[in-house]
Amino acid sequence: MKSSALASLTFAVALACTAFGAEPPATQPTPIYRAKTAPVIDGKLDDACWQNAVVVVANHLYAAPGQRTEPPPLVARFAWDERYLYIGYEVNDTNLIALASGRASGPPGNRRMTPEEYLPEKHLDLAEFFISFGSVREFWEVHHDAANHLNNLMIELPTAEALAKIPKPGYKDVTFHRERFVTDDREFTVARAVQLKPRQAAKPSTVNDPTDRDTGYTGEIRLPWAGLGAPTAHRRVDGSYALAGTRLPILAASLNGNRGEATYHSSAPHLPRLMFHFSVVLWPRYVLAEPAADRGAVP
Repeated sequence: MKSSALASLTFAVALACTAFGAEPPATQPTPIYRAKTAPVIDGKLDDACWQNAVVVVANHLYAAPGQRTEPPPLVARFAWDERYLYIGYEVNDTNLIALASGRASGPPGNRRMTPEEYLPEKHLDLAEFFISFGSVREFWEVHHDAANHLNNLMIELPTAEALAKIPKPGYKDVTFHRERFVTDDREFTVARAVQLKPRQAAKPSTVNDPTDRDTGYTGEIRLPWAGLGAPTAHRRVDGSYALAGTRLPILAASLNGNRGEATYHSSAPHLPRLMFHFSVVLWPRYVLAEPAADRGAVP
């Protein structure tokens, strides 16, 4: 990390922890294990990599320090290999609402309908993932829903110095680069899938039907490292990436609209009462690691 970036990160940590009374995450990152075999992106969490992954629970209620919800609204797992970051997750929800935005995103040949992002009056639900390569200013925001709509857009924040002058940063202080999306890397493409969980009488849950009681769904997302902007210094001649030991801040979050209001949970405890975007330094830290049987100490 360049000295200027490190200085900004240090300043941002001090800003977040001093201004909002929060503690930075533990210095020891959680491992994300390399998948020996790539998962089949079908929405089913039956692949070996998910069985071996560390469970990530998103049950910390937004703006309510110490409060957790059971069962967790969202449980996630992460995996990786030389081409992709993989996300597998399960949502627990009794009324699945997934609405298309009418806007498509993605490269030619792999366009995907994006979901609406915030409609509490329509009981909207979303699974959300925020992924950074260490920057507190630029990172990806990923939305996925029970209808398999997918959105991934680049987020840009003001400098730490500029943020320090804003009493309470908010939506207007975030730049949402909707024209920027996670790109494909030749034949290595973005993919996603969902499976609706069974409900009473083994019938599957339904989407956008408030007359029944759902149980939720499972989802999988595949994101190419090149499209995520992995450091080019780690790219091999064949186009794959040597990323073992790389550390990433990642936040998993859930939006549930069952009560007609936006109820958020995340995988990070004690976040300040601000949009998730302004607390990157407090997101959980992960390290890309070899499978437990193949590794010594985690880098």
